[in-house]
Amino acid sequence: MLREEGGYEYKKAIVNTIISIVEENPEAKEAGLAHLCEFIEDCEHTSLATRILHLLGREGPRTTTPAKYIRYIYNRVILENAPVRADKILFQFTFVFIKLLPNILVFLHRTTFDQYDEVRDGATFYYQLLKHSDKALNSAYILNSMNVSLYKGSNN
Repeated sequence: MLREEGGYEYKKAIVNTIISIVEENPEAKEAGLAHLCEFIEDCEHTSLATRILHLLGREGPRTTTPAKYIRYIYNRVILENAPVRADKILFQFTFVFIKLLPNILVFLHRTTFDQYDEVRDGATFYYQLLKHSDKALNSAYILNSMNVSLYKGSNN
């Protein structure tokens, strides 16, 4: 349903429903996340993609195979527009699933050369933070940071 025709409001309603099911029904979590992962592969709505990425970052580490969600998050950070690429969700996921840290550090270092200031600055900040492995700093600046974006973009 998500990949077929339909406007923003239609897809938003479906995404909201799947997210509610994932959050309230542990047995349906992996199936719901799989549908959302497929959807973000071709999602043209920045706000929906960002919302799904946040859900993946929050719920992905609590699944039986958390590493498989990194591919979807990584692809979005590489391929999406600046607001999605600047999102810190990949780094939150890394903090929870620390075995991925070396791969994420390589990705962050490459991203420090991005053409957009917000993406480049965010990558530099998180690269330096994660590189030093200071749990107190990581907790303060990655897990408990403000949930606001400095980028003012459109809803789609």
